Amino acid sequence: MDEHGGDEGPSGVYGRIEELTAAGETVALATVTRVDGSAPQDPGAAMLVRADGSTEGTVGGGTVEERTRRAAVDAIEERTPRTERWELRPEGNTGMVCGGEMDVFINVIPGTQRLIVAGGGHIAQSLAPMAVELGYDVFVVDDRAEFATETRFPDAEVHVDDYDAGIETIGVTDNTAVVVATRSGHFDRVASRESLERGAYYVGLVASDTKAERVSEGLREDGVAEDDFERFHSPVGLDLGGGDPADVALSILAELNRVRNGLTPGSVDS
Repeated sequence: MDEHGGDEGPSGVYGRIEELTAAGETVALATVTRVDGSAPQDPGAAMLVRADGSTEGTVGGGTVEERTRRAAVDAIEERTPRTERWELRPEGNTGMVCGGEMDVFINVIPGTQRLIVAGGGHIAQSLAPMAVELGYDVFVVDDRAEFATETRFPDAEVHVDDYDAGIETIGVTDNTAVVVATRSGHFDRVASRESLERGAYYVGLVASDTKAERVSEGLREDGVAEDDFERFHSPVGLDLGGGDPADVALSILAELNRVRNGLTPGSVDS
């Protein structure tokens, strides 16, 4: 292990990136791409940066590394790669005294898209395989053992648990969406609250207008912040017509795909 907590050399950093992104986490890889004159690292040196600012590997230490770390955190938040040029002179933008100059390319590597479905009913049975086809890792949680089975969901990871505990166990990353389709308003409220509080970027509730309003009121009573309701979508899905479970599943994924790609939810024409 090196002083930054990762295996020595870029190879250890790359392995760690594969591990984190497979678990649904978006990270940044900062790589030295050009050196002119004296610099603390050669081209190819790499540092992994996570959204919380923690790092593994190194691009040289000191001010240049701290500025790279901050730039990488911003890049993750904005989902935009960038190149930083660091001047390693007292009068330059780092204040370092090496005397040279270096370019660091910061690439944002998105984590695997994850979809948690709270409730193992008919809609979930249609939704799960469609989501797998779109590249999601799918998880289904239901507190009824007869509903959360591998037979019903052969392409998903199933959890028999209370909804809040199940969502906690599965884990919510910045690439996690949750669709709530339980058997009652009480469980809808529990699953929605847990998902919002854990930071899911999309929480869609399958409900009528009346039920959606009632669950929203309950979430406010539970202390869910108003800003968090920007991530709460109910009634869920785009209006594509049809009312069968497959129709509902398609409408949900259509809306989710818009959100995932930075578009506003709602009608296709909005």
